[in-house]
Amino acid sequence: MEPAGVHVAQARRTTVTVLRQWSLSDGLIEDARLVVSELVSNAITHGSGDVRLRLRHHNHELRIRVTDESTAPARRRRAGSSDLGGRGLHLVARLSLRWGVTDGGRTTYAVISTGTEAPPCCRTMRSSSDSTC
Repeated sequence: MEPAGVHVAQARRTTVTVLRQWSLSDGLIEDARLVVSELVSNAITHGSGDVRLRLRHHNHELRIRVTDESTAPARRRRAGSSDLGGRGLHLVARLSLRWGVTDGGRTTYAVISTGTEAPPCCRTMRSSSDSTC
């Protein structure tokens, strides 16, 4: 995805479509949609270059990875009561089993428990143009 705010909505729609195809619960889909929205928004706002989203359902976990070309790692910050931003990674941490940064700061990931194992054909969606099951 090119770094533009309109792509946050596209990433949310793609996530919902893929997770429904993977037969995940509506509650989990909503949590994942919010996590994807926050991670993609952060990559567009604070990162650089193209933004890539990857979803993987494996071993009872949904793994969400958002990669851009910046090596500055995502960090939680303390938002003041009048600040418009600064709460996204706190939401990600609350909705996820774990989250973090890899690839020298280029990838931010979050892991959400699914309680179910995916069929082998549905385990990975690498980009919005890849087909799923």
